[in-house]
This record gives sequence, structure tokens and C-alpha cells, in this order.
Amino acid sequence: MKQILLLILVTLATGLGAAPKAESSIIPTNAPSSIELHDQFNAPQKLSFPATNVTLLTIADKKGSEQITGWITPLKQRFGKRIDIRGLADVSTVPRPLRGMIRMKLQKFQTYAVMMDWSGEAVKAFTYVPDKANVLLLDRRGRILKRISGEANLGAVQELCAAIDRALANPSDALFAH
Repeated sequence: MKQILLLILVTLATGLGAAPKAESSIIPTNAPSSIELHDQFNAPQKLSFPATNVTLLTIADKKGSEQITGWITPLKQRFGKRIDIRGLADVSTVPRPLRGMIRMKLQKFQTYAVMMDWSGEAVKAFTYVPDKANVLLLDRRGRILKRISGEANLGAVQELCAAIDRALANPSDALFAH
């Protein structure tokens, strides 16, 4: 709690409240080796490492989900299928009787699969920032190479693109993919 308060005070003091933050020092530095959840279509989804490709993982709750498109649209345009883009929704605060309704709403607004974390355990494994879009770049072994939270802006997207370019260019990492 003290760290969050300190971060807020530093952010306000420097006037950077709206800028996304790269948070490379946050633990964990690795993704769990495997996460299995159902998506909004109730289809099973699995995120596991090692993987055949570099993964961009977005994590968000309801409020943070409003910021996801600003990140994903330019990255899809630039990288296409060269990266695996995955979504993880923190829906742990949704009461059990409303889950079906939330799942149906997400089906209408998102045509791509979004893993639904009803327990909150998967999102906790990534130490995500609530109420913000969380964008994590994972190498083929599941190491978190870059972590950004907040709204997308040109500078932050360019910084993330540069990190993705470096990850894609790392041929030794590809040896560990299955």
C-alpha cells in the first residue's frame, strides 16, 4: 500500500499522471508456465510456455478494457501474425448470477477470444494494475520483457514496438520454442 501511495505522489509531483508507465521492476518477471481459462464464448483457452511465438498479453478489468484498443490496433497493423496477441479479463468482482450476462456482453463487443478470469488468480500472477490497460510483452519462454499500464500514446506504442522488434529478432530465444 505504501508503494502505491508513493507511486501516486511521485506521479502527481512530476505531472505525468496520464502517461503510461513501464514497470520493469515489478515481480514476477515470468509468466506462469500455463494458464487455462474459458473465453467469452465458453471455449477453453490455454496460454502456455514455451511458445512458438512472442506473446503480447493484455490484462484489464472493466475500466481498463476501455484502453485496450489504443494498444492493439497499431500493434496488429504493424506486426500482424508475427506476434500472438492474447487477452485476459479480470472479471473476479462480477457476482455469480451476472456472469452469463457479462459473458454475452463481451461476445457482442469482442470477436476475438478473451480469457475470463472469474477467480482473479490468473491476473494476480501477473501483478496487474487495476483500472488500467496492462500490456505485457512475453518472450517465447514466458519471460516478461516489457510491462506498460495505462492509455496508449504515440511514444509508448513506439517504445513497445521497439521492444517487440528486439524480441522477434532474438533467434536464440526461438530455440526454446516447441
